[in-house]
Amino acid sequence: MFEAAFGFHHTPFGKDLLPEQLYSSTAFRELKERLRYAIERTQLMAVTGEVGAGKSTTLRAVTAQMPSALYRFIYIPKPATNARDLYREMLYSLRIDPPWLATDARQRLREALESMKRDGQTPVLLHDEAQALSNTMLDELRMLTSFDMDARPVFAMVLCGQPELGRVLASQRQEALAQRITVHYHLVGMEREETRAYVEHHLKLAGVDRPLFDDDAFQHLFEYSHGLPRKVNAKVLKALDLAWRQGLTRIDLKTMEMATAF
Repeated sequence: MFEAAFGFHHTPFGKDLLPEQLYSSTAFRELKERLRYAIERTQLMAVTGEVGAGKSTTLRAVTAQMPSALYRFIYIPKPATNARDLYREMLYSLRIDPPWLATDARQRLREALESMKRDGQTPVLLHDEAQALSNTMLDELRMLTSFDMDARPVFAMVLCGQPELGRVLASQRQEALAQRITVHYHLVGMEREETRAYVEHHLKLAGVDRPLFDDDAFQHLFEYSHGLPRKVNAKVLKALDLAWRQGLTRIDLKTMEMATAF
């Protein structure tokens, strides 16, 4: 495959990178700082961004760098369709056998969250793909945040999703939940030069520290991807494979156009 031909030690853009190996773009740093702020202060936060912008990657980086003795992260990768499944999934994440009824499961979860907080460990609920949560599920999450008539915060919560999440939270139906969310961040794609630095960073991590792209090819990549990491990753790998098959040592504009055509 192309890895050996170009001199890579392994395939670039792997998902198994350590947090310190991730490219630190301006938006990535800003989001990390706001996530830490919300978590450390036990607040509610909403994170939005296009598909492939790097939201989940940033969540993983932050959770990996925060001390496990002080924070317990409960990650929900996909939206539940009913209250019973929502609470059961969170309880399973805490290695607690959930009661059958939704009301009992909700109470058991609240007790577990309060117990962790009393013991000095802040629970942090992370809901990915939150734009797909129904109004009923968002209402459940809002009610879950209320302890002692809102006298004290027990857990931090991050709702992470596509731009539609922002529109849902801005609706009149979700005004009560929106008022509880104190931190917001919309993750955008990287600028042109950051995108170039991002690509070069990942190629270097994989063992290649030399230019592989003609300027026109890179410009086309940026215009196609808008600096969204997932699109950049996929099309760079496609272009490298096409170049290898054609016996090329660099990616030119024609090769990049072919890579972005399908």
